[in-house]
This record gives sequence, C-alpha cells and structure tokens, in this order.
Amino acid sequence: MLHATFRSLLARKLRLLLAAVAIVLGVSFVSGALVLTDTLGRTFDTLFSTVNQNVAVAIRGTHTFQGDQGTNGADPGRDVVPAAALDGVRGVRGVVEAQGSVLGNAALVGKDGKLIGGSGPPRFGLNWVDSARLNSAHLVNGRAPKGPDEIAISKFMATSGGYHVGDKAPVLSALPIRPYRIVGVFAYPGGKSSLGGETTIAFDLPTARAVLGIPAGYTEIDAAAASGVGADSLRSRVTGILPAHTEAITGKKLADEQAAGVRSFIGFINTFLLVFAAVALFVGAFIIFNTFTMLVAQRTRELALLRALGASRRQVTRSVLVEALAVGTVASALGLGLGVLVAQGLKGVFKLIGADLPSGPTVFAPRTVAVAFAVGILVTALAALFPARRASAVSPMAALRDAATPDRPLRRQTVFGAIVLVLGAAGVGWGLAGAGLPVLGAGTLLAFVGVAMLSPVISRPVAGLLGRPFQRQLPGRLGRVNTLRNPRRTASTAAALMIGLALVSAVSILGASLKASVHKVADQAIGADFILNTQTDIGFPASVLDSLRSQPGVTEVSGLRFSPAQIGRTSSGVMAVSPSAVGHLIKLDRKAGLMHLDPQTVLISDKVASKGRFKPGQTLHVRFPKGAAHDFRIGGVYADSQLVDAYLFDDVVTREFTTQSLSAALVKLAPGTDTAAARRGIAAVAKPYPNVMVQDQSDFVQAATGQIDQVVNVLYLLLALSVLIAVLGIVNTLALSVIERTRELGLLRAIGMSRRQVKRMIRVEAVVIAVFGGLLGLAVGSAFGVAIQRDLVSQGVTELQFPIIRMVVFLVLAALAGVLAAWLPARRGSRLNVLAAIAAE
Repeated sequence: MLHATFRSLLARKLRLLLAAVAIVLGVSFVSGALVLTDTLGRTFDTLFSTVNQNVAVAIRGTHTFQGDQGTNGADPGRDVVPAAALDGVRGVRGVVEAQGSVLGNAALVGKDGKLIGGSGPPRFGLNWVDSARLNSAHLVNGRAPKGPDEIAISKFMATSGGYHVGDKAPVLSALPIRPYRIVGVFAYPGGKSSLGGETTIAFDLPTARAVLGIPAGYTEIDAAAASGVGADSLRSRVTGILPAHTEAITGKKLADEQAAGVRSFIGFINTFLLVFAAVALFVGAFIIFNTFTMLVAQRTRELALLRALGASRRQVTRSVLVEALAVGTVASALGLGLGVLVAQGLKGVFKLIGADLPSGPTVFAPRTVAVAFAVGILVTALAALFPARRASAVSPMAALRDAATPDRPLRRQTVFGAIVLVLGAAGVGWGLAGAGLPVLGAGTLLAFVGVAMLSPVISRPVAGLLGRPFQRQLPGRLGRVNTLRNPRRTASTAAALMIGLALVSAVSILGASLKASVHKVADQAIGADFILNTQTDIGFPASVLDSLRSQPGVTEVSGLRFSPAQIGRTSSGVMAVSPSAVGHLIKLDRKAGLMHLDPQTVLISDKVASKGRFKPGQTLHVRFPKGAAHDFRIGGVYADSQLVDAYLFDDVVTREFTTQSLSAALVKLAPGTDTAAARRGIAAVAKPYPNVMVQDQSDFVQAATGQIDQVVNVLYLLLALSVLIAVLGIVNTLALSVIERTRELGLLRAIGMSRRQVKRMIRVEAVVIAVFGGLLGLAVGSAFGVAIQRDLVSQGVTELQFPIIRMVVFLVLAALAGVLAAWLPARRGSRLNVLAAIAAE
C-alpha cells in the first residue's frame, strides 16, 4: 500500500506543485520571522554583553516611580547617583577601578543639514571615560575630548556624515544648537563602527553635564572587580557604603535588564510577523484542501479498485495522508531555506517606515527548523484530513463503473457554518472588548471558517449573476456553467481570496477612519495657526519661544512639554502648557468643571475620570521625575483627544521634569497677518534645529495621515503574500479542473470549439471565481473594519470612513488576478490533443 501511495504521488507531482508552493510561501514567512527576530535578539545580547563585559557592579539611583525612557536618555524614574558616591565605591575592598558616567540624548547634524542616524536606533550623548577596562569603545583616530567645544564621535557617524578629525559639526541637545570641533573618532571591539545602528557623541564630563541637563551626580557608576573577587560578593560590599536612593546590581543583571527591554520590542515584532504568517498558512490550507478534494474526486476508480483488492478504509485514509505529509515535508524544507531571504525582505519592509533594524550574523536556530517543519506538515495534514476520510468512503463497486464521489447536500454544512460563524463573531467581539489577541485571533479564524462553510450556499446564485455578462457567446456560457456545477469547489477556491481581501479591506477601512479622525482633531482641537513639531525625542530649547514671540504678527505662543509621572499608584504620561493656551491654542471639549489651569490645578480626560471615578474638586497625588510629590485639585474633565494627554498641567510644574526641552510649540497669528510672511519668519527661527518641522494645520494633517499611509502600505505588503497564495489557488483549481475535464474538452474541440474559445471559457471561469471571492472579501472585511473602528472610538478613532474608490480598485484587481491565474491552465487546456483527450478516462 505504501508503494502504491508513492507511485501515485510521483504520478501526480505536477498537480501538487502549486499546492506545495502555497505551503512553501507560508513556511518561508514563519521561518523568516523567526530568523529575523532571533538575529536581532542575538545582536542585542552581544551588544549589551560587550558594553558591560568588564562591569562587575553597576550603581544607579533607585526608582522614584516606574517610568519610560526619558528625553535625557536616562530613566526619569530613577534618582541621580550623588557624585560623592564615586569616591566611596573606589574605596571598597575588591574594586580595582570605578568610573562615573552621565547618559542622555544628543544628535549630530550632518553636512546636508539632516540628523545623522536612522529614526529607529537611539542617539546618545555621554561623557568620555578614559579607561581601557570600563569603556568598550577605543579611539581609532584623534584624541579624547577636553573642554567645552570638543567632541568625539563614533566611526559610524564619521562615515555617515563625511566628517573627519578637525571638522566642526553642530550638535542638537537640550541646549541651543551650536558647533563643536571633532577631535576624536572611536570604534568598538572587533572594529565595529556601531553596536546596533545607534549614534554616540562623547564630551568631557563638565560639558556632558551641561549638554545633557544633569548638573550634578551620575546616571551610573560602574565598578570593575579585582582578580578573584566575585561580582555578587563585590555587590554586597558596595551596597554597604551607598547613600540613600541608590542601589548596586551586578554587571550581568544590568546587561540582562537592558536586553530584556529590547526583547519585549523584538517579541512584538515576532508576534506581529507571525500573525501574517498564520494568515498565509491559513489561506494555503484552503488550497491544500481544494487540491486533495479534487484529486480524490479524480481518483475515484483508482481508490475503489484498491478497496476491491482488499485495502481497508483506514489504509486508504492513511495513503492520502502520507501523500499530504510528503508534500508538507518537501514544502517545509524549501520554505525553511527561503526564510533567510524573507528575513532580509522583512528588514526592508521595516525600513520603509523608518525603522532601521541593526545588522548582525544570521541566526538559524534549531527551534526555527522544528517550528517550520511542524507548522508546514501539520497544516498540510489537517487540510488533507477531510479529503482523506472522504477517499476512504469510496465504494468498491465504484471501480466497476465510471463513478464519481457523489456530492452531499449542503444542509448540514450550512448549519455547522452558521454555528461556527456565530462563535467566531462572539470571539471577535470579546477580543476587541479586551480579552486579548489570542481570543481575537481565534474568533477571527472561526469567523473566516464559518463564512467559508456558508459560502457554497450563495456561490451558485452569486456566481450565476456574475457570469451573466459573459453569456452572449458560447465560451462565456460554458465558463459560467463550470463555476455553477460544483458550488463547494467554487466557494473553497474563492474563500482563499476572500480571506486576503477581507483583511486588506479591513485595514483600508481602519486607515481611512484614522485619517478622517485626524482631520476632525485638527479642525476641532487645534486653535493654532502654526505648529512646531519635533522628529526626535531631543526636542528644542525654550529660548525658541522668545524668538517666536518677537516675530511680526505673532500674538500668542505656547510650548508643549511631556513627561512621565506617578499619579496615585499608576504611571502615566502628562502634558504641560501655558494656561493661556487652553481654549485658544488647544481647544478642549468640556465634559465637567472648568477648563482653567493654574499651578495647583490639573485637567483630566474623560477616560481617566470614568476609570478612576474622579470628579472636579477632588485631589490627585502626583509625583514627578525629580522626586517631588504634590497634590493637585481636579479643575475640569475634557473629552478624550488624540492631541492632548490624559493629564494636563500648568507649565510651572515642568521644573519637576527631567528635561526642560520642548516637544512642540503652538503659534497664533493676529487677524489679517500675512500668513506666508509669518511662516517665513517662523521657519527662520526653527531653521537651526533640523529636528523641528514648521506646519500649518493642513501640513500637520498631511504629516499624520502620511504616517498612517506608511503603516497601511506596510500591512498591504505583508498581506500581499496571502493574496498571492490565493491567486495560486485559483491557478491550481483551474489546472486540476482542466485535467478533470480532459475528455470533455476533447469533445468540445472535436465538435468545433477553437483553441481561443477554450481559453476564453477557462478565463471566464477564473474571473467569476475571483470576483466572487473579492465581493465576499469586501463584505467580510467591511464588517471587520466597522467592528474595529467602533472598538477604537475610545482611543480617538471617532470617524468611520469607507474608502470606496480603493475598494473598487481591489475588486478590479481581483478580476485581473483571475485573468492572470487562468493563463497557464487555459493555455494547457487549449493545447490538448483532441483524439487523446477523447480517449482519456
């Protein structure tokens, strides 16, 4: 029986080729995602291990509260380590060397006026530590910086910016921008120009304190251990001499913490990519199912003969499953090899949205191999299971006549499909309500399966309607009839395309709704004529506001500063503005209380008020990054806004922020002011700061919607794989259909049908299936899009928008995909030898 199985497999290898391609593409996406994230993980692990390789103990401030990374590059939730602690650490027995460092954000402006470095990796500023033991960098040219006008830069920055020792280059930091002389270029172990694509500028210690806004103390003190002294033992000794609000950890723990922070981001990327891989495999499963269903139908007499010769039902089922396992194994191996190329392609996709991922040696972990084979083989086997069981049901008597496996009624499938669809819809609703991504994914999967099970019920009337325009000529009529003769086959072929287009249309609706919501925010929440927006976390100094106020026609200016803060027992982002900006430059939709700010008052969003059951007049206990805690009275509650954070403070409180840099500024002009002239003056003020964009309201909307378009386009690229697999499914179905109808096509040719008419008949069949799948996909995708938008209303996506033109384009592209998919099967069908075809069984 096994010998017969492999003989059958080799006899039909071309028929299984396109089905295998679907699994190859899906598995390649899975392995590519794993290779990419494993490579990134190894790169960052190596980076942090290299940086901290000689650090036995690190001393840092304790958490005042749990905050995110601040604009000064250090954790704003940590206290600064007092400078006196450095002498104390150096005096600890077993410490062979200790050095203090300050770390923040600083960027170098290139000769082209743009910031050096990508938008993904950070831009660091720090003090140069003259230690071969505790500084992982080493000078390759020039010397260390000394004095307030000197810097050293990484080799990566020198190469990217075309700078050399002796050149002057502007540095962007919390201070007003100014040029510094480059006196040194450094590299890392192994001659690396960068550890992970980051940019690093080194100053001497006093200059670093001034530039990075850390007037005293250190963000970290690193200590190296003498020979024979363990890190844990040294940490215990150091802990005994530390002042309050400081702690000591081992260098290994420091490296692990740094790597863990990056791993969470890598984990998100991994999950994000594997979701699209799962979609591709899900679509591929439909193709496998369709392929084996058709092969079983074509092999009715063969399988019946095997039964007549003594093969049991279990043996027949096993025979079909062995074929599926063979296909899955070969496809998984090919997909695994292709995954390395996919990983490089995925890096390119992320680069399109400005996320430059660091490069490193490719990691091909054993887990990747195991997962690729497991997924590919499992999906193929599960998709072939039902056709295999159906094959075992073939009666031995069918071998005695030209019999086909009879079609079963759709009643039971319709009932089960309705149940699955209802369960899927409930899962989607529950997932969107906060149950989490696994529940949402399972619900989406069930919903698609339910729609696929129900689609045969509507495939006959819809496909019949779609085929009517082609009925004027015989090929069109026959092509239409071919789509109607087997509604299950038509529906399952269209279902693969339906899944891809449903997701594409849902993404389109969400993107259009986001853009419409941005327009609404700009119209209703921004009262300023111009906005100075930053492209980095560094910001710009408050002195820019004074320069803006001096411009002709400018009547009001307000800076925006953002910071983490601990409010009660939770951490949140807060925003500070001048009180005069509320109601003028920033328009708030009042829900309760008064929209008035003063140093003792805070305004909160409606979402925060509802969650915490806060009302105007109540008191909030707030702790800012510098450690000071204050009580603020809730003055008013405003409607949630994408422009304003959940908490709004008077800008007096910014003295408690870690940095005084502005993140944005709002400018109001006097009525009748020449807008063009005013813009030129504002642009002149912002010109020294390449990270600042001057935008009017339309520019602000265009920039925001442009970012949305970038993300949507990336999602389109990732979903394109599933659509491509669906098109291959149409090709496979038509190719198998041509083989199945060999005698029929021979008879049509014998009674006078031309080759051109045969081609047209097959093309009509392909177009009807593709358009049916497209319509089904748009309908299901619209339902998903509406559900997602309604769920995101509380997140600011308040407007529902249908991109009608884009959705029509998708439908037209589906029809064109049908035409392309029919090319090879139509060519083969038209070239059949008439006599051989008539004689075929």
